[in-house]
Amino acid sequence: MISRQEALEMMEENIDTINLRKHCLAVAQIMKALAGTLGEDQEKWEILGLVHDMDYDQTKDDPEKHALRSAEMVEGKVPEDVIRAIKSHNHKHTGVEPKSDMENSLIAADAVSGLIVATALVMPNSKLEEARPESVEKKFDDSSFAKNIDRDRIMYCEELGLDRDEFLELSLKALQKIDEELGL
Repeated sequence: MISRQEALEMMEENIDTINLRKHCLAVAQIMKALAGTLGEDQEKWEILGLVHDMDYDQTKDDPEKHALRSAEMVEGKVPEDVIRAIKSHNHKHTGVEPKSDMENSLIAADAVSGLIVATALVMPNSKLEEARPESVEKKFDDSSFAKNIDRDRIMYCEELGLDRDEFLELSLKALQKIDEELGL
């Protein structure tokens, strides 16, 4: 399996958009925290988060191809379960339905990262350190806030045995650890 450094290099090679790179860093950090909570391989889950959207700059206008290209890019470099998880995070288009904790985690982490970043951006100083779990919970419930965030995808956390509030808090704390990398 590729190392974290190799995953970062692949991500930077394939992703031009700074915000998309930050998104992958955020998802990776949440995945690492989830793996720790669930007793799974933190390094593997973090690498999955880093590489899951490597193709997005190329496939954003062709959702049927999104995730399939990322999976091809890491073929032979990561275990098959990582490839399956990449494909399953776009299951509506790939047909690869999420089944494992790792797959459900990626779907939830992918969505919640956007909600938390959006929440941080409306804090007085636009900083993650200012956000509290209650702030994120309130923004989750406000359907007019960050309308493009699919709350149903965040609720995949329940497949992991985590309730929404636990998951939001775990994710927020994870992102607060890398606030400087995220510029928040």
